[in-house]
Order: sequence, then structure tokens, then C-alpha cells
Amino acid sequence: MKQFYLVETTTKDKLIHQGIFYKPSRPGKKAILWMHGLASTFYSNISLLTEFATQCEVRGIGFASFNNRGHDIVTGVKKVDRSSEKGYTRVGGGAGIETFTDAIHDIDAGVAFLSTQGFSQVVVVGHSTGSNKTCYYAATQNNNRIAGYVLAGPVSDLYAPGVDHAEISKKLQKMKMHIKSGKGDVFLEGLYDFPMTPKRYVSLFSETSNEDMYDYFGTGKKLRPFLSKIRKPLLIVLGERDEYLNKPVKEALDIFDQYAATPKYKSLVIQGGLHSFNGQEKEVVSAILRWASQI
Repeated sequence: MKQFYLVETTTKDKLIHQGIFYKPSRPGKKAILWMHGLASTFYSNISLLTEFATQCEVRGIGFASFNNRGHDIVTGVKKVDRSSEKGYTRVGGGAGIETFTDAIHDIDAGVAFLSTQGFSQVVVVGHSTGSNKTCYYAATQNNNRIAGYVLAGPVSDLYAPGVDHAEISKKLQKMKMHIKSGKGDVFLEGLYDFPMTPKRYVSLFSETSNEDMYDYFGTGKKLRPFLSKIRKPLLIVLGERDEYLNKPVKEALDIFDQYAATPKYKSLVIQGGLHSFNGQEKEVVSAILRWASQI
């Protein structure tokens, strides 16, 4: 059993996120920042966290995993407020309400924390929706403390198997009408797997949204503009049996391979791996850390 430090970090817009931190006995310059996925938490996969700590210890790599503003479905997030007696107030958060593009502040805060712990080269690993956030960040931000990026399980919510696109189109029209009438922040049930606001639904499923950039159709209309702007080292990791892919994993990776522009690029498949790599934690962590050690 590995021992972690329970830690907090504060974002530029003053949100306080809880998380865990592991520091190896002989730390080097590099550290991993794990960004969890949709409605998840920093502690959602204990086996994965333990595996990261075990292998990071051997390689002298630091590791941190924080909640981001999209943790859980609906939650209260502490926000620094010096005028309050407690020093903070609470604001609404969670996957049902978050603003996707604000995730840049969560990543910045995590990287800043690891920098204060002596790590000058941070590799940001985003899983699932966390990979969307990481991809968006990598394409739009320039942070010299980041050594590279990993997109783990980068799949499309809009084009997952079984999705009824006609139904989504109808819901999008309704949600846009709600937004236009000033009801964009009202929670509604029955839209998706969990309650969310009209604004959140449009962000998740609209063709014009920045959020769902993973289109696997060869045109790369959404994916290409993001991947072409990423110049730092980039690794794409997909599970062979990812249940959210709408086509064979090799075909999906071919699209990423086609549009990635950074000279230090690699993609790989975790054989037998599901979306969350359950049961293959050792393999996926080993693959990520081998790559991170070489960049």
C-alpha cells in the first residue's frame, strides 16, 4: 500500500480543488498530473493511483491527481472569499454545470502545485473527458513547465455506439431555445445519463462546440485544428476494447496519427483494454511512464 499526501490547490479563478500527491524518495525533474474524466473524481480508480505511485517511485517521477471543476455530477466547490468569516464560499460545480473551457485553470493550478514541489517538467495525462480538456489546453495554452501531454481514452461522446443522433438533434434545438430564453443554467433531467443544464448539453453534443473534438471521419474538421497546434510531445493511448469507440481502435488511431503535427508523437493500443483500463492499470501506467521518461 502506497502512502499519498492529501493536498489542495487553488485556481486562477479562486476555486479550491482537493487531491493527492506522491513524491518518490529520490525525485527527479518530471511529474505526472492526472486529469480525471466526466463526472469522475481524483480518487475514482484506486488501483490506477497505486500503480502510478509504485512505478513513479522506481523512476523518480512525481504524481498528483486533483478534482477538477467537473468532478461528480452536481457538487459544491469551495471558492476563496476573504470577506467570508471562513475564508471561502461555495459555488456550483460538477459535470452537469461546468464550463468546459475553464478547465485551463484547473490544469494550470495542478502544474503550479507540482512546480512548488520541485518538479520542473510536468506531463499532463488527461483521461476520457479529461483528455478533451488536455487537448484543448495543449492547443491553446503555452506553459513552459509542461514537458508533454498524454490523451488517454480520447473518444467521442457524440459518436459513441448506440447514440441516437436524431434524438440529440431534437434535444439540441430545445436546449438552444432554453438558453435563448435565459434558462441555460436550469438543471434538467432526462437529457443524458445525469442531470445537466442546457448550456452543458450543448457543450457536450453540439457540432460547433470546442468540447467534442474527436471526430473519426477522415475529414478531421474538428480534430485537425487542435492536433495541428500541439507542438510539445504528445502520446495517444486507447484501449483495444474501449466500449465508447464506434470503430476498430486502429482506425481511430489512424486519424490521430494523420493530424498530429508535433515531431515527438506516438500512439499506442493497450491490448484488451477497456475505456478506463480496468485490469490493465499496470500496462497503461508502464506505457505512459516509459514514454514520459524519454521525452
